[in-house]
Amino acid sequence: MGWYDLFSHFYDGSLEPLYADARREAAAALRLQPGQRVLDLPVGTGQSLGVLASPVKPGGRVVGVDLSAGMLKKARARVEAEALGDVVELVQASVHEPPDDQAPFDRLHVFLGLTAFPDWEAAFERLWAQLAPGGRAVVVDVHAEKPGFQGHMVNLVARADIRRRAWEPLERVAEGFERRALPEKKEYGGELWLATGVKPA
Repeated sequence: MGWYDLFSHFYDGSLEPLYADARREAAAALRLQPGQRVLDLPVGTGQSLGVLASPVKPGGRVVGVDLSAGMLKKARARVEAEALGDVVELVQASVHEPPDDQAPFDRLHVFLGLTAFPDWEAAFERLWAQLAPGGRAVVVDVHAEKPGFQGHMVNLVARADIRRRAWEPLERVAEGFERRALPEKKEYGGELWLATGVKPA
């Protein structure tokens, strides 16, 4: 994870304004309620933590998981600065070894992860297993069938592959699956999309 530890130093400055609206859209699509438990993976520098934590108060919990120590260091600073410590817990772990001891979760939030995870379809299955029956998942990512220059730059910087049809694993298993495009920005390198669905009871 050396690259993401380095990336953490300029991640917020380059990406926080770019995806702020999409993070609010994702939180709204989760239909969060007080007392719910949310798995946020990858948590990165914690850019989504505020919009995820507020609606689950009182009694809720947001567990943010990332493998990069550098990303988690930034996320911890954010938790302290935004006084989220009563709601947020941060865990260093791989997507293939998320915190089983805390499952099941009521909500699953995967923002800009599936195009970057190694063995990404197995990663989704592992995350889906953490979601309680009746729980809702939201996935946000970028897709370009044939990436242009900007898409290739996104792939290079994020160590990603935005050619992946990363909504399809959710589409195969979820009830009430929906997918929609979010407002475009050339910096995304492709279509920014949001997909949601519910785990069958």
